[in-house]
Amino acid sequence: MFELKEVALIYETKKQALAALKSTNLIIEQGEEVGVFGPSGSGKSSLLFIMSTLKEPSRGEVKYEGKEITALTPSAKAELRRKEFGFVFQEHFLINHLTVRENILIPIRDKRRIKRRVEEITTALGLDDLLKRFPYELSVGQSQRVAVARALIGNPKVVFADEPTASLDDENGRKVINLLRSYCSKSGATLVLVSHSAEIIGDFKRRIKVENGQVYEDTVNA
Repeated sequence: MFELKEVALIYETKKQALAALKSTNLIIEQGEEVGVFGPSGSGKSSLLFIMSTLKEPSRGEVKYEGKEITALTPSAKAELRRKEFGFVFQEHFLINHLTVRENILIPIRDKRRIKRRVEEITTALGLDDLLKRFPYELSVGQSQRVAVARALIGNPKVVFADEPTASLDDENGRKVINLLRSYCSKSGATLVLVSHSAEIIGDFKRRIKVENGQVYEDTVNA
């Protein structure tokens, strides 16, 4: 599904060049559950952003389903993200003047044909009674569940989650992780989840440790 060849991300200033991600080679298959962990500033989020086309690598090649995607136009990348990818970030990025339902439906163009899907996903996430509320009326945990619903509403083939539990307590953090894993397990989608904590992704089938801009370990649990 994803193939990275000699991918690097370098930030250059007048005085120095900082390698956020050094030459990286990586293959991730369809349906894999991948936890990426490492300390702050290690390059793990840079890896996720490059795979998902949110950042352009300084060099190297990224293929998705056999097609090179780094050279796509900005509009083509945006369309790829809308159709194929779902995103959950540390911050929920909900729009305060939109209701919960309207926030969930942001990625969907034809909103008339998705009523059943909205019911399915909001029931699964325990959001049924919150659809008419606004983000400023929600708790942090509720807001992040809305963000998960927004990420999954379009049935993405790939779910990218960057520190999705960082602002949550342990209970809500476990709920969010379990919701993402459950969706990917049932749908066959690929999950790439970034965390600073090895414990959070401890039982993921594949774990990738990133340190100093490099893949330091890549292990598969039996």
